[in-house]
Amino acid sequence: MEKITEYICREGFAEVDTKWGRIRGLRQNGIYAFLGVDYGKAKRFHPAEDPESWEGVKPALDYGTVCPTVYPASMRGDHVLPHRFYVQDEDCLNLNVWTTTLDPSAKRAVMVWFHGGGYSAGSANDFTSYEGWNLAKYGEVVSVTVNHRLNVLGCLDLSAYGEEYQSSGNLIMQDGVKALQWVHDNIEKFGGDPGNVTIYGQSGGGGKITTLMQMPSADGLYHRAIVQSGIIRFADPAQTGAMRITKEDALKCAEKLVEGVGSVEKLETMPVDELMKAVRAYCDNPGFIWTPVPGAGDYPGDIGQTGGFREETTNIPTMIGNSLTEFPRVHSGKDKASMSEEEKLEAIREVYGDDAEAVKACFEKCYPELNSYYACGMDMSNFRPMGKLFCEWRSEMGAAPAYNYLLTYEMPYDGGTMSTHGTELPFIFHNADAVGPVQKNTDRTWSFQDEVFYAWVNFAKTGNPNHDRLPVEWKPYTKERHSCMLFGDTSSCRDGHDEELIALVAEVNKKSGGRIGRLPA
Repeated sequence: MEKITEYICREGFAEVDTKWGRIRGLRQNGIYAFLGVDYGKAKRFHPAEDPESWEGVKPALDYGTVCPTVYPASMRGDHVLPHRFYVQDEDCLNLNVWTTTLDPSAKRAVMVWFHGGGYSAGSANDFTSYEGWNLAKYGEVVSVTVNHRLNVLGCLDLSAYGEEYQSSGNLIMQDGVKALQWVHDNIEKFGGDPGNVTIYGQSGGGGKITTLMQMPSADGLYHRAIVQSGIIRFADPAQTGAMRITKEDALKCAEKLVEGVGSVEKLETMPVDELMKAVRAYCDNPGFIWTPVPGAGDYPGDIGQTGGFREETTNIPTMIGNSLTEFPRVHSGKDKASMSEEEKLEAIREVYGDDAEAVKACFEKCYPELNSYYACGMDMSNFRPMGKLFCEWRSEMGAAPAYNYLLTYEMPYDGGTMSTHGTELPFIFHNADAVGPVQKNTDRTWSFQDEVFYAWVNFAKTGNPNHDRLPVEWKPYTKERHSCMLFGDTSSCRDGHDEELIALVAEVNKKSGGRIGRLPA
């Protein structure tokens, strides 16, 4: 990490007037940071209220509280993507801002990050990779990360119990809209341009972006959108399994919970730890049941549930993509480069059975530059085809350009690991120097970071991800040309390169009764 050569934190310095009062941040190595800034006040099962105004100057020097979770946090995966865990409190509506200037005339592009963790866990303070110091410095943008309500606090549909709960099934992203409204009203004071805001997120954060695109209340508060490894939720449960929820499902869940504790009033007033115990006791599969509910507030449902995008989003340029091996089912610490062909085939056979040879041959045809071992972990049933479908729908409606990407970067971790769920996070925030497992011990780590980082930044600035450090032109996805940017050891842009493989895996998955396409628990 960069050595601290400047640190300034004192009264009268780095002070900004927001709509609700004056705040004081700090400056480190030329970057201003304002942490834990309140953008709303949570009221359980109700839309957020405005923050209370204050007199004087309020410090914004520490990260804020984060939303309580149903289950305790896990340290699993901490070596690859280092975590931090913060104090939990349901009044968690706060955000963080990093910027290199407080000049209102600077008009810097603004990048607003929505964290992963599905709709039930995670926070903006979670991964060290989320820190916006380097994004602000090297990208010359204003970086914003958002905390909001989750799980039962953000998605419990109590609409059957009164009009006051009509929107309770999507408070999670109503909070998101409130955060975007704060950005719109205040970001100019932090050097940002309220007319050039990009919303982006990974995993559950990617799903939050498509949710916002479906909400009329978010219109005009953002201008570009990036979806990273975000699942599209469909009406057909066979297409997205546990990630799908209907209004009927949500109402049944709420009914179980209300009956279990005795009343809605008790749900509203019981201590939050008791509420989480009740969720564990009365709700089935609570880790996955929490998603925004169709019909809650102004949210009609995800694009897969409504059959496409709202016309109001036509002018929004988009980027969508994922990692080649999001959630590998086979794990090996062996040196992948020294594996025999039989060892690779055996690994693929663990997933694809009698179809392993056909899958291996097709993978080698579509990805000749990659080790065929990685066919055992590839995601060709969920994130990859859904990303293509997203781009197809955008092109069919004549929308602003949609750019598709795939991460095929091999990390040295565990004898060689293909890009998995979240591999891009250190790179898009320009923080790879602090995450050893993604470093190849060669200069390629840093040229790869430049390719990815400046693609995200340039897209935020202009709606076009191309820049002079990319080795090739990244073409948008169109009806005629299914272009995809492969970010890997040697990055390239290809047209329809893996459609044969997607079709083959779909056929094998159908024969397996959907087993291969099911996301691991």
